[in-house]
Formats: sequence, structure tokens, C-alpha cells
Amino acid sequence: MPNATQMLRQDHKKVKALFNKFEQGKSINAKRSVAEQAINELEVHAQVEEEIFYPAVKKAIESSELVDEAKKEHQDAKSLISELKKTSSRGGGESTDFEAKFGQLMEAIKHHVEEEEGEMFPEVEDSELDLSALGAEMTKRKQEITKGAGSKKTTTGNRSKTANKSKSSRQTKSSSKTARKPGPE
Repeated sequence: MPNATQMLRQDHKKVKALFNKFEQGKSINAKRSVAEQAINELEVHAQVEEEIFYPAVKKAIESSELVDEAKKEHQDAKSLISELKKTSSRGGGESTDFEAKFGQLMEAIKHHVEEEEGEMFPEVEDSELDLSALGAEMTKRKQEITKGAGSKKTTTGNRSKTANKSKSSRQTKSSSKTARKPGPE
């Protein structure tokens, strides 16, 4: 299983390949299909980074402004994605508008990846952060999201608290049923 930065690099590589495929696409329909795949990959990737990776990194490295900058870049990318989705939902929009907007997204992501891989990841890899454990947690969350279990954007801590509350609630109900049963006298 890849560690946290290896996993993120793999995601970056996959998205770069989709960007290349988009640029080589012959028809607007082919380009839209590739763009949709890239957007899905980016949304899952960003969610995992924001929920798990960035909070851990912010605690582990001295240059926490790198995390703040990365979050800002995510917000910019999300705005572009939102605009692309609106264009698609309005009957496709002009192909040149769509291609231009997706081009902006590609450039923003390429810049973001360069900063993460060139500045943030080296610091993270030199830190005391347990990248293997973090990678395992991120992989699990990514699987939850892609299977639909993570459709609500919850944090790892909130998921654990919710699970514990549910378990506690079941135990309380179970013990109250047991308490009401008359025992042999």
C-alpha cells in the first residue's frame, strides 16, 4: 500500500494523463467525457487531502502556510469545477467556452501539483509524520468516497464520533432491555 505522498503523487499522475487525453481529444463529446473523469478524480482527491492529509501536515511541518495556500488553490479549483458543471447542465454550452474553462482548471491544477510535489511533500517526507499510517487512512477514505459511503463530506473525527454514538446508543438500548427482563427468583 502506498504511503500518503506516494498515493497523492499517483493521483496527480492519473489526472495529468487525463489532461493529456483531453488535449488530444478530437471531438467535444470525447473531451467532455475525459473532463468529467478528471473532475471526479479531482473532487475525491481534494476531499481526502482536506479531510485527512492537510490537517496532519499542518501539525507536522513548520511551513503551515503551504497548507493554507493549498487550501486556497483547492477553493479556486472548486469554483472552476462548479462553473464547468453549470456549463454542462445548461445543455452543454459553447464548446469553446467549455474548453477554455477546462484549460483554466488544468493550468490551476498543474500549478498546484508543482507546489505540492516541489515544496510541501519534501517537507512532509522529512517530518516525523507516519506517512504509512496516514496513507492507509487516506486510502480507506478514498474507497469510502468512491463507493458512495462518503457522499456527505464528514471529517474522520466526526465519523468516529458518530460511529461511537451509534454503538453507545445500541448498547444502552440493549442494556435497558436486559434490565427490564424479569430474572429468575
